[in-house]
Amino acid sequence: MRRILGALAALLMATCSAAAQAPNGADLTHAARPLISLPFATRGVVLKTAALNPDGTLASCFACVSSIHLGTGLYQVTFNTNVQAVNGWSRWLQVDTLTTGSIANVSCTTADRAGNVDAVFVECTHGNTGALTDTSFFLFVAR
Repeated sequence: MRRILGALAALLMATCSAAAQAPNGADLTHAARPLISLPFATRGVVLKTAALNPDGTLASCFACVSSIHLGTGLYQVTFNTNVQAVNGWSRWLQVDTLTTGSIANVSCTTADRAGNVDAVFVECTHGNTGALTDTSFFLFVAR
């Protein structure tokens, strides 16, 4: 009986873990992550920017190549060089209407894009529900 319960628990944990993976491989369970030590520090000088519409199209950009709307609230912005954090690049994002008005309760995170060293992965969620949501934003890439 203990073996069966143990096997069921292991299966359930594997299923939950697999279900919590986002398209970029992010851990949505917010489990403890290992500490990271980056070999190169960023100086915070913005060298690349992109402004995206909610549908993923570029409103404007500097030193970027393209953008893709991967799905609701999920974006890929590709720049002209490697922009990985391990190489000293930092990224930050400002949700913005790109015009008048305001956007409430939306936040976005950035990460290295799995499989593309020149790209940044962006995930945007609605603060009240945590559901993925499309939004317009400015992305800044600094070194």
